[in-house]
Amino acid sequence: MRLGPPDRSTLAGTEDAPHPAPRPLRPAGRLAPPLVVGATALLILAPLLGPGYVLSYDMVFVPRIPFTWELLGLGTSVARAVPSDLLAAVASRLLPAEVLQKLILVGILVGAGWGAARLTPTPSSAGRAAAGVLYTWNAFVYERLLIGHWALLVSYAALPWVVRAAAALRRGGPGGGRRLAAWLAVAACGGPAGGVVASATALLVACCPPWAPAGGTLRPARGARVPGPLARLGLVAAMALLLNAPWWLPSVLRPGGVPDRPAGVEAFASRADGPLGTLGSLATLGGIWNADVVPPGRGSWLWMPAFAMIATVAVAGWRRVLARLDREAALGLAAAAALGLAMAAASAVPGLLGPVVEHVPGGGLVRDAQKFVAPLALALAVGFGVGAEWLLGLLASTRARRLAAALLVAAPVLVLPALAWGAGGRLGTAGYPASWAEARAAMAADPVPGAVLVLPWHLYVAFPWNGGRVSLQPAQRFFTRRAVTNDDLELRGLTVPGEDPWSPRLAPLVTGAGPITPGLPAAGVRWVLVEKVGRWSGYHARLAGADLVLDRADLALYRSAASSTESRAAFLPRWPPAARAAVVAADAAALGVALWAAGGTPVARALRRLVDFRRSRRRE
Repeated sequence: MRLGPPDRSTLAGTEDAPHPAPRPLRPAGRLAPPLVVGATALLILAPLLGPGYVLSYDMVFVPRIPFTWELLGLGTSVARAVPSDLLAAVASRLLPAEVLQKLILVGILVGAGWGAARLTPTPSSAGRAAAGVLYTWNAFVYERLLIGHWALLVSYAALPWVVRAAAALRRGGPGGGRRLAAWLAVAACGGPAGGVVASATALLVACCPPWAPAGGTLRPARGARVPGPLARLGLVAAMALLLNAPWWLPSVLRPGGVPDRPAGVEAFASRADGPLGTLGSLATLGGIWNADVVPPGRGSWLWMPAFAMIATVAVAGWRRVLARLDREAALGLAAAAALGLAMAAASAVPGLLGPVVEHVPGGGLVRDAQKFVAPLALALAVGFGVGAEWLLGLLASTRARRLAAALLVAAPVLVLPALAWGAGGRLGTAGYPASWAEARAAMAADPVPGAVLVLPWHLYVAFPWNGGRVSLQPAQRFFTRRAVTNDDLELRGLTVPGEDPWSPRLAPLVTGAGPITPGLPAAGVRWVLVEKVGRWSGYHARLAGADLVLDRADLALYRSAASSTESRAAFLPRWPPAARAAVVAADAAALGVALWAAGGTPVARALRRLVDFRRSRRRE
């Protein structure tokens, strides 16, 4: 198969570049990559599309998240789920939350694979499909899906689109800045880590190397205005800062600052998950700190040669990616991949990142550094797609090429079969028992304010009605009252202190052996929810004197005496009005930029054409 130049949707962003037209693909060839990516997503998510919620570690959706200051990062918690929880809360008013969750999961996998396929500079439909499947089906996606980092995966899905838009900005094509702002806005929806990864990658693709000529290797399109390196740097940095302001501004203005937890550096450091060591685990897109979510079979003698084949094809492909159009944009992606791998590996060096977390503002972002290998996953997928085209070109027989194409596209699935069918059944759906809605209604009907204490005293719980799967305590999002639970992260042999000031003040009362009820009013607690999991039965005697309002098979709800306003206020950070106003203004500005940028997307243009068409029909 003769290598041809990339088509209009390649890495180079050459929509307006004067180069020879690529070999046109037949309609079946154009449709093959998205169809293959869609089938791959369905193979992963099929058992999760039924009724109920997917609850796994940090992935906790509830029927309706109440609107509170927490959603803006202006509560007791650090702004880690900002703005993802706010967007989920708004969207759950428009769609049932369980439907919303499924749409998000489908959008993540399809958007990620389709973006990688379009980014890959090859006219080969098999090559693009192979790239899309590899970006969708790998250890990074497996681990982050199981640990419930759906918001980070939103940013991961936006990353190939961010790279395409940054390359278009570098080329000086019309609307490049607006498209980049739109995709950076999507990436920023994933919160701090995803926003930083996407922004850093965009900076490197748009501006690396700084000595490169304006417009890259290709001549600029006729009439195009190509911004210089400093202009691109300023523009991308300004967009990144503004669109990520919803989480970094409340972190900067937080009263008392963001708490430092040096113990978390060691707890969240990258880990070896096989015989290749930590660096080898990261290079193969694994290495997460939580051993419970590592895919089975990594490091086996069957897995290693199979992944080595994928890596070899990818390296061969990158030799051709760098030789194709817009070499500088490809170098930017390669630099982002190398930098991400280096940062992820640095977390495993004892004492290296501890001072950063303790003394550098925003240094907490480098915890759980394995997430920084996301650009490496994209670079690997792009190289694998082009390498697949090269490999197929070596075969003379049409039948051999078709067989080899099928094997290359299926290779990521064959290497990691554990991701199929909801990660081999480790993910599933569950519905909240009716008792949860009863408890919510009972507390909402009480005019007396006060928090709800949630027992047993653990942040992560394995509910029988959730198939025994571990999940973050849903009460923090489910109820209209502030839910107080243990905020410490309990790991094997190590406990990382939490950040909620309410939790440590209640811990002595809850973990002691004496009665709990007398101390509740002074602690600002009005209700106590006892979930009947683990060692729950001993709490009934310790809650003597509180009114048992609800007693069901899975939970019991108690009401205590009224608490004073002063007792509740003592546990909450005092946000100055000016700080709250600044955060709200920054959120409004970020939303305005995102809406302006979205107005230039193909979807928005198609909607405008549809509206104009309907108006013209009415006039006729």
